[in-house]
Amino acid sequence: MSVGEVDLLVGIPSYNNAATMGQTIATIEESFQQNFVRDRVVILNVDGGSSDDTRNILLQRNERRNGGHRGLTSLRTVHRVSWAYGSAPSSGLAVRTILAAADLLRAKSCAIVSPTTTNLTSSWVANLLRPIYRERFDFLAPLYTRNKFQGLLARSLLYPMSRAVFGYRIRELYSDEWGFSGRLASQCLDQDVWHEEAVRTRPEAWMAVTAISAELNCCQYFLGQKAAPASGTGPDIVEAIRQAVGSLFWCLEKYESRWLNRTGSQTVPTFGPDHELSEESPPANPEKIFEMFRSGVNELEPLLASILASETHAQVKAIALLDAERFRFANELWVRTLYDFAASYHHAVLNRDHLVQSVVPLYRGMLYSFLVQHANSSADEMEAGAEQLGLEFERQKPYLVERWKGEKLR
Repeated sequence: MSVGEVDLLVGIPSYNNAATMGQTIATIEESFQQNFVRDRVVILNVDGGSSDDTRNILLQRNERRNGGHRGLTSLRTVHRVSWAYGSAPSSGLAVRTILAAADLLRAKSCAIVSPTTTNLTSSWVANLLRPIYRERFDFLAPLYTRNKFQGLLARSLLYPMSRAVFGYRIRELYSDEWGFSGRLASQCLDQDVWHEEAVRTRPEAWMAVTAISAELNCCQYFLGQKAAPASGTGPDIVEAIRQAVGSLFWCLEKYESRWLNRTGSQTVPTFGPDHELSEESPPANPEKIFEMFRSGVNELEPLLASILASETHAQVKAIALLDAERFRFANELWVRTLYDFAASYHHAVLNRDHLVQSVVPLYRGMLYSFLVQHANSSADEMEAGAEQLGLEFERQKPYLVERWKGEKLR
């Protein structure tokens, strides 16, 4: 009630982020002061039950600036609001709260940033907000500088498959930062999907696909190098695939009428370069990744037999018998394998969560193949390889459509 209507809203989902919350808020306010001095703005912190001083840091900043009046500040129309829910973090619930606030406040441009991003800058915040506010885009995905062997799940699976299926070349569907319009916020808020696991865990990907499927205006903005979270490692590969691939397969299911007849892919407006790779040595001991691939294929033999087409299954078993020196997971086989998984998810051939987790050993095989193939590749060579993989996903899309409709290829 005290905030009223705003032009810009920045949401900060948090959970035990006291070490970085103060700097995050200061950076957002600096961006407002430098770039949006005449606009009505609000910072909304949605906290998942932190046991540290995460929320107190925001409230104490209010008190220092306002003599004890929480919620309003003397910095023109900047407001800070903090709300806590439950006793455990939920990405879906946090994002839904931010969307509800954006709808209530009639915000025109919104962004979500993570307090775990230790190199957040005022320009990042402005770049997430400005194209939506000034140029009427509805969804903005970030682009980052990646080192050669970082973000391989996105490069080898999430981006090329989503590009082929949904027809838009958006590289980062899964990110801690993104921007969206008030219009998209209202559309997403009205959908009865917030109980779905895919939306609870990865709401940003679902919002992107919602915007694509509604043919809203989407863009990408290059933000630069993204530092690793200060709190250490993210989810392990099993949980990362469970969340991200599960979300992607669920989006295929929900929006099948929008992609089954779509062919090819199109670029989206991109501010800055659409990719940038920096040099880095490959991970140590890739042979362990290969051994985990082989043992996983052997242990999951009955499940893979029910998921994969017979020819695909036979080829996967054959490459699992190769020596590490001769092993290669060809693009054609990798694409057909994932399309078999997606179709089996659609037909619910077994528990969907178990099915998605069965992707893990196969991804490890593709990962090992990638590391060996590109150990000495230049950034341009790696980008050329990524483009070839994307085109292979597009070329084989008819195979996915046939399997999706129940017509198993021989």
